[in-house]
Amino acid sequence: MAVAQSPALPAPSRIAARRDVVEWIWETGASLKPTIPILILVALACVLGTFANPDNSSLNEISVALAKQHDTFMGLLWRTGLYSFFELNDLFHSWWFLLLLVLLSLNLTACTIDRLPRIYTIALKPHRELDDSVLRGLRHKVKLPFAGDPAQEAGRLAAAFKIRGFETAPVKGADGAYYLFGESGRYSRFGVYVVHAALLCILSGGIAGRFWGYEGTINVWQDKGTFDFVFLKNGDGAMYKHDLPVTVRVADFRHTTYKDGSDKGFESDLQVLGKDGSIAHAQTISVGHPMKWGGWTFYQASYQAAQDRSSAKLAVLDKVSGARTEFKVRPEDQFGLNPDVKFRVVDYQPDFSGLGPAVHVVRLATPAQGGQSDFWVFQNDPKFDRDNREDRYALEFGGIQQMYFTGLQVARDPGAPIVFGGCILMFFGLFVAFYTSHRRLWAKVTANEVLVAGAAHKNHFAFAKIFESLEEAVRGTVATKPA
Repeated sequence: MAVAQSPALPAPSRIAARRDVVEWIWETGASLKPTIPILILVALACVLGTFANPDNSSLNEISVALAKQHDTFMGLLWRTGLYSFFELNDLFHSWWFLLLLVLLSLNLTACTIDRLPRIYTIALKPHRELDDSVLRGLRHKVKLPFAGDPAQEAGRLAAAFKIRGFETAPVKGADGAYYLFGESGRYSRFGVYVVHAALLCILSGGIAGRFWGYEGTINVWQDKGTFDFVFLKNGDGAMYKHDLPVTVRVADFRHTTYKDGSDKGFESDLQVLGKDGSIAHAQTISVGHPMKWGGWTFYQASYQAAQDRSSAKLAVLDKVSGARTEFKVRPEDQFGLNPDVKFRVVDYQPDFSGLGPAVHVVRLATPAQGGQSDFWVFQNDPKFDRDNREDRYALEFGGIQQMYFTGLQVARDPGAPIVFGGCILMFFGLFVAFYTSHRRLWAKVTANEVLVAGAAHKNHFAFAKIFESLEEAVRGTVATKPA
């Protein structure tokens, strides 16, 4: 038995059905109905992202911690796979948070496209003649009988308009009547759309930073340590190496403390090296004062003491010339003022025979320069070596200095200038939208009557006072005319 099939819709009906679907999608997207739910979801996501992974732990660390939490909500999300599906370990870079930002951007764009043409017409192509179509939408209007010269009355009205900040000139219409139109603050209509554009800039900047931005870390040896890569973090928390377009050298690192030993500050001297090894840029960075170069930003983030490495602060004094040069010396380093006379530290004692900290130094020289010898230099008696050892070059010991690895954070965010520009644009748009108003006044003068009307798209109370004063002025001039 054959099954009866419903007849296919004719082509015009199918086109109309598709048109209805498209119109419904457009009307929904261009309305405020989806805006509120999207904003609520974004706000909830921001709250959740603050508490989901506050320590920025890797996915492996999170899996170990949540696997033991059988009775918690987060443990349930982990066991069901929802935690990793929604990328809660890095929520602000997750696919669904990005989707919310895209939907919000599309909604703002649709609202702007749907409403902007009408606002453009109202603000920049106003209806200048006061007729019935204009009067129907106005709440402020006054009509007075008149018998006199319409041209003179129109001139007096223009002067009254000007006193109240509405520049205008009477125009004689085809019907013989005189029309006046004045306005102020026409561009305030566009304030909300400037805010829309600013939000789109901020959202697009965030999306650009999500796809093309980087943020990595690296620990570098403080003494001439160089790096041309950083370690970035995958979505699962695993680290991988990312090459930089430049090579950066840490010329020096300084760590200062208060008397009680607590941290006072730390800073690094960075040098950007050119392809030939020359210094293209140099800058000292500290916490809150990064270095920007080639679209990358280098932050001073942390430091780490090198437990197995330290340096001795020594100064070499030339007794003949009086020259004094300071050195930071590691155990393998040779130092000195004369290429034929070098020194090297071979031992350190924090308290040598009760005389305090001291270093054991070997003098390396040719026989013509006195040959090899060794001696001790004491920190508590800087003049000891100069006064007790017969040599042109005397040493002073300034103590042992702890060596460090400086922790740097390297970031590249191509969306940051867009976000910054969007913020400035938003402040401007909010000022225009909240502190300015589009006000309009119309007048029509015939041989029989005077008709004045006005409107403001906001701050109606203030505009009502302006219109009342104008109405009093109009009544005063019209009342002097003969009946």
